[in-house]
Amino acid sequence: MIVEAALAYAHLAAILAWVVFLTSATALARVEWLNAAALVRLQRVDRIAVGAALVTLATGLARVAWGVKGTGWYATQPLLWGKAVLWLAMLGLGVGVTRRIATWRRRCDAGGQLPDVAGLAWVRRRLMWSTHLMVLPPLLAVLLARGIAVI
Repeated sequence: MIVEAALAYAHLAAILAWVVFLTSATALARVEWLNAAALVRLQRVDRIAVGAALVTLATGLARVAWGVKGTGWYATQPLLWGKAVLWLAMLGLGVGVTRRIATWRRRCDAGGQLPDVAGLAWVRRRLMWSTHLMVLPPLLAVLLARGIAVI
């Protein structure tokens, strides 16, 4: 049972880290705040958010593989697959954001050019979509844990 508790704790800690750094990136992606130093910070925060998303996936897979219920049970649960789809959607939204921030950073380092307003608005909108989607996986997790809509 200690393994199950440790896996659950690691998964929750990864999720909370992802929430914190995704929200921080969203807050930093504002036209009125963006300068060269904020762009460096934005890229650092985005990288940490990506790392936390990957750790969230890894700890979730560890729970499926080594948790008490086992892979066979989890594989048949639509709520778990719903969580996976939401994770992939958030990842899909984030890939373009990470690439664009890296491009901005290279341009800024090369010649001091900051991102344009439209590009920054695009990034912020994608980050906002991710942060709004992020409220759904915990709901599915609670339903799954309580046996609601379980097969």
